[in-house]
Amino acid sequence: MEKTRQYGKITTPIIAGAALLAGTLDLVTTLIMYVLRTHRPFTDILLFISSALFGPAAFSGHKAMPWFGVLIHYAIAFVFSTLFFVLYPLIRKGIRNTFLIAVLYGCFIWVIMNLVVLPMTHVKPVPITTFGVAVGAGILILMIGLPLAIIANKVSKPATA
Repeated sequence: MEKTRQYGKITTPIIAGAALLAGTLDLVTTLIMYVLRTHRPFTDILLFISSALFGPAAFSGHKAMPWFGVLIHYAIAFVFSTLFFVLYPLIRKGIRNTFLIAVLYGCFIWVIMNLVVLPMTHVKPVPITTFGVAVGAGILILMIGLPLAIIANKVSKPATA
């Protein structure tokens, strides 16, 4: 009788934890990079994120606006993390390399956010430059794609019999 392979179960707490980790890594890295490059306060990034929903009112000085930016950021991280875990079994059938999966998913997030989502929001358009794409995609690959791919790979490993 042939043994069947038992795989780890991807649960809601695993997805939530992965989203929280990836969202935090992405946000902290982005804030640090922004402050180092511009010497401006990190709250500017949070206000920019808030402006996607609130438009110019995000820059009104209301104390809740940076917190709305954090909330919106994590909501987006949860959506992309959930999508990743839903798609992971299909992705893994075609691509076995965890780092390649991370690279492709990080680039996918960059494309969706910058070419689809942001143009549909109230944010002021930011010019697309080679440097900006490289840094933005690099952060998404390393801080979201890689942690998600590693976690998914770990929980999807065949159980030992």
